[in-house]
Amino acid sequence: MRSNERRKAEKASEIAMKNTPDDEISTALAGIRSRLDTLASINAENILIPGGPQEQYHQLVEEAYVALGLIETQVDELRAELEFQHKRLDEAREAAFAEAIQSQE
Repeated sequence: MRSNERRKAEKASEIAMKNTPDDEISTALAGIRSRLDTLASINAENILIPGGPQEQYHQLVEEAYVALGLIETQVDELRAELEFQHKRLDEAREAAFAEAIQSQE
């Protein structure tokens, strides 16, 4: 894919994935699976046939990687939020236990 086209695809994917609801993430996953299916259908026997998806396999690969990277970013953000909440609640629980023990003394 030409770099200009790649940038347009990346920008469109970023806009689609930024703060998206779960159904759009599911759609992105389905798009990745679809591209993988298309890529899997390409083999040595049909890779040189003009006009088929094999002519665009680099573009399909790039699009799948862009979507996957955006999904990974969403997962990383969720992981960071989960770790923050876990730490915050562990600290609050420890403080509450310490206060309860101190008040019993």
